[in-house]
Amino acid sequence: MSKVVFITGASSGLGLAIAQYLNKHGHIVYGTSRKSLSNSGDVKMLVADVTDHDGLEAAINKIITEQGRLDVVINNAGLGIASPVETAPIQDVQRVFDTNLTGVIRVIQTVAPIMRLQGSGLIINISSIGSEIGLPYRGIYSASKAAVDRLTEALRTELAPFGVQACTIQPGGVQTDINKNRLRVELPEESVYKESFDRSYDLINQSVEKGMEANEFGKLVLHIMRQQRVKALYRLGKKTEKLSVLLKRILPAHTFEKMIRKHYGLK
Repeated sequence: MSKVVFITGASSGLGLAIAQYLNKHGHIVYGTSRKSLSNSGDVKMLVADVTDHDGLEAAINKIITEQGRLDVVINNAGLGIASPVETAPIQDVQRVFDTNLTGVIRVIQTVAPIMRLQGSGLIINISSIGSEIGLPYRGIYSASKAAVDRLTEALRTELAPFGVQACTIQPGGVQTDINKNRLRVELPEESVYKESFDRSYDLINQSVEKGMEANEFGKLVLHIMRQQRVKALYRLGKKTEKLSVLLKRILPAHTFEKMIRKHYGLK
C-alpha cells in the first residue's frame, strides 16, 4: 500500500536519496528545503526550515489538504560542526542544537496530533553512530545526536498507546555533501589545538568521502516501513564503525579513550 511520507532536509544528500528511493517504490513523498526548489522527479518539494514552526505547520497542512493523511515522518535535517569544545562559539552551538534537536521536536509537535487522531504513524529520527561516542572535535555534534536518541526513547513510550511508532537510525559515514555544509571553527596558528584539530578534520572528511552510499539508507527506511513493529534503533555503517560502539561498551574507559586519542593523533 502506498504511504504518504514527509522528509526534512530532502534537497540533497541522505534526505534526497531516501526520498527518491521511497518514491521509486511507489510511495507519495514530500521533502523540505530551506529554499524554493522544483520537484525532484515525483518527490514534491516544500519550502520549510526545521527552525521555523510556522513554516513547518504550513508544509504539513499542505500535505494533509492534498493527501488527507500522513503515514511516515523522517527527521533528517541536520547540521554538523567541528570545533574544540573550549573554543566553540556559543551561537554556533545554539544553531546546531536548534537544528538537530529542537528542530526534531518542532516537527514532532506538528505531526504527532495528526498521527494520534489517525491511530497510526511512524516517526524515524536520523541520529548518528557518533552519538554513541564523544569524538574529539565533534563533541557538540555528538551531544546533539545523543539527545535525539534519548528523545526518541521517550517518544516511543508516549505515542505507543495511540498506535504511533518511533525509532532512530544511526548512520556511520555517508557519502553526502555534509563536509561542505559543516560549521568549522578556524583556529589561530598559536592555538594549542591547531595541529591535532587539522589532522582530525582531515579524518572526519575522509570518513564521509569513503562512507556508505546514501541509497543504502533508502533500502533500510523501506524495510522499517514494512515492519509491523519497529525496533528502537537501527544502526547502519561500516564494520569498523559498529565495532567502535561495541568496544566502548566492553573496554575500560581509559583503554578505549587511549585508542581514540591514538587514532586522532592526540598525545
